[in-house]
Amino acid sequence: MQIAPISKSYMSTPEISSQQINAKDLFMVLIVTVSWGLNYPVMKFVVNSYPPSAFRTFTFLIGCMALGAYVRFKGISIGVPKHERRPLFKLSLFNMVGWHLPMIYGVSMLNSGRAAIIGYTMPVWALLASALLYREKITMSALIAIALAMSAALLLAWGSASQWGNHPLGIAVMLVAAIIWGTGNAMMKNSKLSVSGITLTFWALFIAFFFFLAITIIFERDLWEWPTLMQWLAILYGGVITFAVSYVAWFHVARKLSAVSSGLSIMLVPVFGVTGGALILGEAVTLPDIIALVLILLSMLVVLFPDSKLKDLISSKSLKS
Repeated sequence: MQIAPISKSYMSTPEISSQQINAKDLFMVLIVTVSWGLNYPVMKFVVNSYPPSAFRTFTFLIGCMALGAYVRFKGISIGVPKHERRPLFKLSLFNMVGWHLPMIYGVSMLNSGRAAIIGYTMPVWALLASALLYREKITMSALIAIALAMSAALLLAWGSASQWGNHPLGIAVMLVAAIIWGTGNAMMKNSKLSVSGITLTFWALFIAFFFFLAITIIFERDLWEWPTLMQWLAILYGGVITFAVSYVAWFHVARKLSAVSSGLSIMLVPVFGVTGGALILGEAVTLPDIIALVLILLSMLVVLFPDSKLKDLISSKSLKS
């Protein structure tokens, strides 16, 4: 698969109408949705028997090397203007380090489906962070979305201790991860970086690699061992597919599709996470899991369709009928 290079920051690119969306765009959406969803059971499989930070260190290294090889082959510059290095570093801390560090440990305490459901409350926290940090108006829709997301988290926390593969603390850890990622997305939305999505992804992976390397040296040195063949396959999946390919695909989706369309594309990620956990790991899907998943999807819909857009959508359907 060949991914077209990105020349500008997706945040400054105007939305393109849905009439211009082609098969490649839909394929990119499919890559992001499936790969990020299946990443949860893959991570759970590895962290059951391998140090979490060491696993993530390997995946960051593989992803950075794969993306580095791609930009070298394509002759893409990954230079960052001096005045943009500090903002890029801060974005990397929130969107890569701050998200993946609690997330990888949250997955180790929960079954993969539940971890995916909690992790993808992110759009709700991005909305709240935008209101608190950048003074965007908090609407009734935002309050409803937050209530739905918190209801889902409390539902999953209730009774987790009595279920195999779950621990109540894991819910809190995954919620922290989602809040940090949401804050990072709000920061990204309001950033003025001129670098390409590929450049941003490369340096974010590079920075995260060194953070996780330090963490595993300090806290996991006694647990180090050479990965097995299956663990190596999971590491390669995480580094090449989840990071190098899917993050570039995500930047492509975010640049070209509307905010609603790109946001809707990640709504199916927890669905694939729950399904993948059940099929690959044999995790039980309980009624609370299903209800929580529905609540999260509803909260994301509320976030992605603000009051004004919902009114426009309803009025347009009324005119057609």
